[in-house]
Amino acid sequence: MEASSYWKKLGKRRFSRRRLLKGAAGLGAGLAALSVVGCGEGKKEATVKPTGEAVGTAAAVGTATPTGTAVPYRSTLEPVKEGCRGGVLRYFGWDALTLDTFDPHQAQLGPIFNMHGAVFSKVLKYDDTLDQSMSTDLAENIPETPDKLTYVVKIRPNVRFHDTEKIRKNFPQVAGRQLTAEDVKYSIERQMNEQTPKAALYYRAYQWQTIDKVEVLDPLTVKITTKRPMAPFLHFLADTNNFVIAKELVDPAKDDMNSIDKMIGTGPFMLDKFVSLQTVRTARNPDWFAKDDFADIGLPDRPILNGYEATWITQDDTAIEIAFKSKQVDFSDYVDQRNVDRVAREAGAVVAEVPSTGWVNSRLLIGDSPNAVSPFKDLRLRLALSIAVDRNRMAQQIFQTAGLVVGPVHPGIKNWALPAEELAKKPGYRFTTIEREADLVQARQMWEAAGGPDIGPVEVVYTAIPDYVKNHWPQLQRQLKEVLGLETSGHLDATGYTEIAQGLLQKRIVFCFGYDNGLIDLDDWTYPYFHSQGVKNSFMLADAELDRLLDAQRAEFEFERRQQLGYEIQHYLLDKVAARLDWVAFIVRTTMWPYRRNHKHEPWMGLTYLWANEWLDRTHPTYEGRPD
Repeated sequence: MEASSYWKKLGKRRFSRRRLLKGAAGLGAGLAALSVVGCGEGKKEATVKPTGEAVGTAAAVGTATPTGTAVPYRSTLEPVKEGCRGGVLRYFGWDALTLDTFDPHQAQLGPIFNMHGAVFSKVLKYDDTLDQSMSTDLAENIPETPDKLTYVVKIRPNVRFHDTEKIRKNFPQVAGRQLTAEDVKYSIERQMNEQTPKAALYYRAYQWQTIDKVEVLDPLTVKITTKRPMAPFLHFLADTNNFVIAKELVDPAKDDMNSIDKMIGTGPFMLDKFVSLQTVRTARNPDWFAKDDFADIGLPDRPILNGYEATWITQDDTAIEIAFKSKQVDFSDYVDQRNVDRVAREAGAVVAEVPSTGWVNSRLLIGDSPNAVSPFKDLRLRLALSIAVDRNRMAQQIFQTAGLVVGPVHPGIKNWALPAEELAKKPGYRFTTIEREADLVQARQMWEAAGGPDIGPVEVVYTAIPDYVKNHWPQLQRQLKEVLGLETSGHLDATGYTEIAQGLLQKRIVFCFGYDNGLIDLDDWTYPYFHSQGVKNSFMLADAELDRLLDAQRAEFEFERRQQLGYEIQHYLLDKVAARLDWVAFIVRTTMWPYRRNHKHEPWMGLTYLWANEWLDRTHPTYEGRPD
């Protein structure tokens, strides 16, 4: 089977609205204790109208384009009305937070992805990361795959880097320059280079290290040859951070482009302003290569918006509510999820929702490293920790009515997540009173049998961002003490993740409690974390059987077989590894004004390129009073 056939088959596996939303809202009937989490299915079936009703994932998405075809995303898009071009979309967000670097190839921590996704382009792009539908971006068509090792990419001829007076002044060699096959080759090979001193910062290297060679056949054609059959390779070309950049923007001595002035791409929006912890503002790219892709359906000269502006998020729901009701922002999250429905109902707005694929987890060091000695070498100790924590209670305490329990693959990723009925059989994932009591007995028995009571105080490093992780730490600490008698001391990473990221990279953190990025393909959720050579393997994990399974799923082009391998991997991780303890996630629920058209609620950051389809309906009754 050729690679493109695999992706076509994958994309055609559609899930009904009821099945998708049921799985995302509570992991199905197997986790009945979470059935109160999220909105009921009746509201998710509702149409968009100013009544405060919910717009569920499937209702907002519609029927997505089958993966592996060259047809651009067009689901549920409405033609722009006369007089409705322009305007700036406004919202509160984390976008102005740079936790590590501006460099799009070296960044690994979420909020900056929104700016990157709007400014830069990729060979391919996802139109829906939950159902994994894909279309072209820089490529003219989905790459030709004459065999399982070869991918021939033809680049659109009209792609040019952003061109403004500021860019012409600072980087005249880049401003308005045509993007070519050489740029694609450079962007890939840069991340394959194991000799650079920045090699450890290429967190997606596990994707590009599968390549044998990259050849430029002509100025607009790239031929990529992989070392072995690689089922998720088209995914690699479309993944969240796999941008094509201009070589001229990279400092050759430092191998980075960690400068806000160098955020120059070919995407639908250009960076106009960035003030750390204050604001991010973009402007439409008038020369975007894809601007007329949708002209035939009434969306010519995209982006329709003049840009968007993200103001640093406040933790004050009263301020958020005032800003939303006065239409200073067009949509907004809330600290207390219980405010979402009330505000939407009072304002005559709608509720947009989607399961966030970012999630709260802990990572354990399970073997001694040169920088730390692990107290958790015994699998029984790790399993006891996993079982002792009440995931259902954690979800409710952190996210109120919008929490999700998470396994090794997020339940919203329906192609790959372990079925709810299988996950619900696992200790630590069972939530009836009888089952929970039995799990706690088992956890204590394993803890004692493995010498847990002799473990001295353990330091847990936890993040300051988002606030709810930091705020929940005392409750987690108390639960570990009450159930297992484990004494812990907390160490706050006040930077958010800089200390945690460095500590994990150096394998000197024994136990951490933090938040991780939303992921897409099975490979992302498993290979980099758990393969013995994985770039995110901070555990000192080396398991030959697990390596075999992880390598096998990469080589499997038959969807059903790869899916089964994914299930085997997840069972193995839960039963025989327990190094990354996956806790909870949430359903992103926001109030949104109905005058925002062609919106597609995203499960994670970095999909802002989809905002090129959006427009503000000035004829809608709710638009009245919106400040320009």
